[in-house]
Amino acid sequence: MAAPMMRKGAALRSCLERSCGLSRRSPVFYKFIRRCTTQASNSDTVESSESEISSHADNGVPRPGVDLRRFSDIQEERRQEALRSVLVRHVGKATEDELTKFCSHFGEVQNCFTYGNQELYTLLEYKSRGSVHSLLNTSHFRSILEILPYRSRLLCFRTSNWMDNASRRPGMGEMTADQKFSILATKLCAAQSMEEQMQILVRETQLTEGETRLRFLVCSLVEDAITGYFPGCIVHPFGSSVNGFGNKGCDLDMYLNLNVEQHRTKKKKSFPRMEYEVRTVPTERAATQNLLSTVGQSLAEFVPSCRQLQYILHARCPLVKFMHEASGIQCDLTSNNSIALKSSELLNLYSRIDPRVRPLVYAVRHWARMHHITSSMPGGWITNFSLTALVIFFLQYTDKPVLPAIDALKGLADKTDTCVLEGNDCTLMSDLTKVPPSENTDSTDELLLEFFEFYSNFNFKNCGLNLRTGEMQEKKNFDALYIQNPFEQQLNLSKNVSMHQLEKFVQLAREAAWMAEQPDFLQPEVGSKGGVTPWGLVSILSGHNRRKKRLMDQKEFTPIFDSIKSGNSKRNVGPRIHLTEPAKFKSVLKSAKSRADKRTKNGNRR
Repeated sequence: MAAPMMRKGAALRSCLERSCGLSRRSPVFYKFIRRCTTQASNSDTVESSESEISSHADNGVPRPGVDLRRFSDIQEERRQEALRSVLVRHVGKATEDELTKFCSHFGEVQNCFTYGNQELYTLLEYKSRGSVHSLLNTSHFRSILEILPYRSRLLCFRTSNWMDNASRRPGMGEMTADQKFSILATKLCAAQSMEEQMQILVRETQLTEGETRLRFLVCSLVEDAITGYFPGCIVHPFGSSVNGFGNKGCDLDMYLNLNVEQHRTKKKKSFPRMEYEVRTVPTERAATQNLLSTVGQSLAEFVPSCRQLQYILHARCPLVKFMHEASGIQCDLTSNNSIALKSSELLNLYSRIDPRVRPLVYAVRHWARMHHITSSMPGGWITNFSLTALVIFFLQYTDKPVLPAIDALKGLADKTDTCVLEGNDCTLMSDLTKVPPSENTDSTDELLLEFFEFYSNFNFKNCGLNLRTGEMQEKKNFDALYIQNPFEQQLNLSKNVSMHQLEKFVQLAREAAWMAEQPDFLQPEVGSKGGVTPWGLVSILSGHNRRKKRLMDQKEFTPIFDSIKSGNSKRNVGPRIHLTEPAKFKSVLKSAKSRADKRTKNGNRR
């Protein structure tokens, strides 16, 4: 039932022969594909709660529930919603109903989203921008002598009893990553199939409607502060916030567009004409650095809720980092980075072409984050963009491709889709109805297991990935991982990745593929305390396998501690143990030592 995972072309065959001596797929792979197919056919399916997730059988064009609008139209609609919105902090005992009733005096309130723990905030969207201006005109400053009188759409709402904080909710504290995963794992283990687990993962971790609106509003608030310096400028969100793969709590990447191009004359010899008097700078990079430095200083001095500013002006792409306290979002502001917005459009396009793409990318990203393959800190880690590119290339390279190559999308573009940025051809089609449906009928869980098998045998030493053609290519340099930038084709998308991190990615992919081969991988098992032991997707995310744990506890660690207790350090302690995470080794070591001490105390030594 499952489609063949890789082409039998000469290019891949030679890569596999050079890497591990394989000229055809492993029979073990056929075994777990048949098992997954049987499990998927016998398991019950569930309906998707939202339009973002739908069955892979609905591959017709157009598909119901899929947003077929242009990416630019979606962005503009979100921007207009943000311009009609205000963000209000509750003071004292002010409730959401009181706030909504008060704000309704100035116009019709279309939407309302409340969030927060110790401090409550409400995002209100009016039907018209005139209502926002009316509300701002009636707002007051607390004391002109104590504050800077900056007018913004970040407000606070007080009632007559605002001094009484008795009804305020006590602080719950931020949950740790382990606590969050424990809650998520409980929901995943209650699913009926691994495919349903992947759907639940998307629903539980994706950005909600309120969180998406809040991110566009933060961009709009920053835009308000910059407009005084540069009238007509626009602050666009890009990256995970808009590409269709955003997780809760992800950073907000912002691109400051000064709209200079619309003021450039198309006819150089068109006279008479009027020109702006401007200052000159040595290079375009120097202009970007000066611009961000000025904007950052303005945000730090005048704009409320912008804290912890950091100026990273000497990076390849200069940026300013800051925390927006009211929203709790970490923000990165860049300029002269229009290609980044186009890359977000590309990923957003792929996320809507096939309904299996989002669950697959979410699962791989969550797996990488759980195993510390990706990180928010700069370094040699694989970035989320590179990780998503690995998934897209895999879906392009199968015998029956799930996704078309970028050049194929360019071939479907109209004249109105033509786009050239910084001398690079960034043309993409924008009409999703032109994309033919995929003939691949594999389910999302089958594709996930194929993904791990594919990259566990990939020859990264000699082969690079080309998303424009959907084919492998010979590496052009000695970088550990080579993914050709889809638009700036002379650049490597993953140049920062170190050899150590790439080897870790391959090793963990092999472990995930090995887990899928175990007979109990898709069999939920009730533990001694009534809980369900990890299975399916949870096993892959956590690296947990019941059989592996039993073998490690019973066969490998027992001779180690017997040797320690006897004082014989040269005793044969069994096979070498390969663990990818020191933290897990310490945890298992401590648990095994505790059991050994207990047996010693009871007089039951081995």
